[in-house]
Amino acid sequence: MTTLVSLWELSLLLCLIALLGVAGLLAARLVGERRSRRREDLRKILLPALMRGDAPDVRPSRLARNVAANLTLELAEIVRGSDRETLLQAATSAGAGEELARRLRSRVAQDRLIAAEGLAMFPSYCGDVTRVALADPVPDVRLGAALALAQEGRAPAVGTLIRQLGIGTSENSMLAISLMRDLVKSDPHAVEALLYDLDLPDAVKLAATEALAESGAVDHAPLVEWMAEAAEDDRELRPRIIRALGRLGHPAGHDAILDGLQDNAWQVRAAAVEAAGRAILRVAIPRLAELLGDHEWWVRFRAGEALCRLGTDGHQALHQVASGADPVARVAAKATLAERRSA
Repeated sequence: MTTLVSLWELSLLLCLIALLGVAGLLAARLVGERRSRRREDLRKILLPALMRGDAPDVRPSRLARNVAANLTLELAEIVRGSDRETLLQAATSAGAGEELARRLRSRVAQDRLIAAEGLAMFPSYCGDVTRVALADPVPDVRLGAALALAQEGRAPAVGTLIRQLGIGTSENSMLAISLMRDLVKSDPHAVEALLYDLDLPDAVKLAATEALAESGAVDHAPLVEWMAEAAEDDRELRPRIIRALGRLGHPAGHDAILDGLQDNAWQVRAAAVEAAGRAILRVAIPRLAELLGDHEWWVRFRAGEALCRLGTDGHQALHQVASGADPVARVAAKATLAERRSA
């Protein structure tokens, strides 16, 4: 009898728990639907207000700030110039900056990254991004925040930023080159100063060199030539340096490019061939014609491209090789000429 009563009591308890669970789910659904309707209503009010730059006519609340922050992230991608400034002023009034600053401390790294990228657009919150996001334990968040600040021209001192991110040591992402390009736009001389800092790794100096070479902001060819000589034993670094020399086109880098055309590593030869074409190095035409018979396809392809860049003399060399005795070089030259005729 006692066991039967216990079973009844347990059954009743389970039924009660199930009823409470169902009631909880229904309540949660009602709250969720109400919150979704409220969120949609706020979007309808905030969207035109942000686009016009008006102060939003909504009651300050966490939900309103949340909606304003999401709308700001969406709209900032499609507006530029004065319209963007107007948008950010209205977004600040709606509490978007405050909400993004809160998300900088989210437990989810992706949320922190998006918040840092968005918050970098707000001049008054750049200090928060610098202080919080650049000290984030996740490297991707730190680098993303640095890129966002650099694109806005609000990055901290270049040397400090490079060391804080560990570029060239713990941080070896190719995005570091993009960061350097943005830093060159706002402070080319600070980036140039990195080249003369003996404590920085070669990877940082190479990224700085490439960024400066693309911008044409400073003349640093003698140093680049020295780097090319110093990096002769580094097969991964040397091709990038030689390509940078080609973009510079400075006469001081021509000898390093010509040396690269004789290198045993095909990666270096390919980079030197590309650099010779970019630098319009006509003295390299005989060697480029020889490299049309290189055993590496990529070197032959780049040699054909380089000769095309070198004008009449380069085309003449291509025609000579196309009728020559080397079958490999002959095929490469004919393929290059056929491609140019069809282009």
